[in-house]
Order: sequence, then C-alpha cells, then structure tokens
Amino acid sequence: MKKLITTIFIAIASIASAQFTTTNPDTVCYQTNGSIYNVTNTAGYTYQWTVAAPGILTSGQGTNQIGVNWSNANSGLIPNAVTVTATGPGGCQSAPVTINVFILQINPTITAIGPFCAGSPCVNLVGTPAGGVWSGTGVSNGQFCPTTAGTFNITYTVTQNGCTATATTTVVVNPIPVLSPISHN
Repeated sequence: MKKLITTIFIAIASIASAQFTTTNPDTVCYQTNGSIYNVTNTAGYTYQWTVAAPGILTSGQGTNQIGVNWSNANSGLIPNAVTVTATGPGGCQSAPVTINVFILQINPTITAIGPFCAGSPCVNLVGTPAGGVWSGTGVSNGQFCPTTAGTFNITYTVTQNGCTATATTTVVVNPIPVLSPISHN
C-alpha cells in the first residue's frame, strides 16, 4: 500500500510540474510580430501575463489570450519567454505557467552564377539550406537556362518549421554579337 501511494504521489507531482513549464519551445519565425498565446478561459479569472524582453505584449493583458510582437528578438531560445498566472474570484493566485520561445531565423543564400551568353547551356542552381524552391524567368526544375539576353532576378525560397525566407540574385545574360558579312574591296 505504501508503494502504491508513493507511486501515485510521484505521478501526480509529475503531471503537476508538466503544467508549469514546457520542455519544447514554441517556434516563432524571425521578425514575426503577431504571435498569439492563450490558456483555457475560466469564468471569473483575471490573467496576468509577463513577456520576456525583447518581446512586447501588444494586446490582451487581463484576459486568457495575448498578442506578442517578437520582431525585435534575435534568433535563438528565449527561456521563460511567456508566463501567465490567474487570480480567481476569491483572490487566490495560481502557480505560474510558462512557455519557452525559440526564434527561428532562416538565412537562405544563393551561389552566384553568370554572366552568360544567350543560348549557353542550362546550369544547376545551388542554394542553402537545401530543399528550397527556385523561381524566376529562365528557371525550370532547379536550373537556369540563359536562352535570351537580359538581366533576370532569380529567387530561392526556403520554408522550415512554418517559417519562410527568400534570397534573390540577379543574373546577366549577354547577347551574342552579330557580324555583318565579310566584304572585299
């Protein structure tokens, strides 16, 4: 019986501590300014939110849902980024509930190509991190084909964990010189 009570106590303590913090952070895209955080709304409760700098609480203080602007945050983990407590109608305050926030910054890069001559063979496009999507005039299936002369913008778009970032480069395709026929004097 003593072993059963100890086991139940440990299980309840584990469940209770899981409610007060999170081991998996919320992932927020770098320069995002519209993150929403909430807890279940209970009638009669007043909620007190705290947001760690550089986050800015933009709306909802006192309610069960807030808006946070993370646009001033650098990439990386912000421990205990958002904390909330509730005060019930009798004035009793809950234990705090906290969530960590990870600011994800994607910095796609494009390996420079060109200049080309019009009609040159197609070349493979290389960007990091891998797995992005290429777009632009002359782009097809991850290749740039310099079929006509001009200046073209090529874009590489990467999406990771719901965050999207792009890189753009300019490619020059030079015209092929045209000569008149050789004449004899």
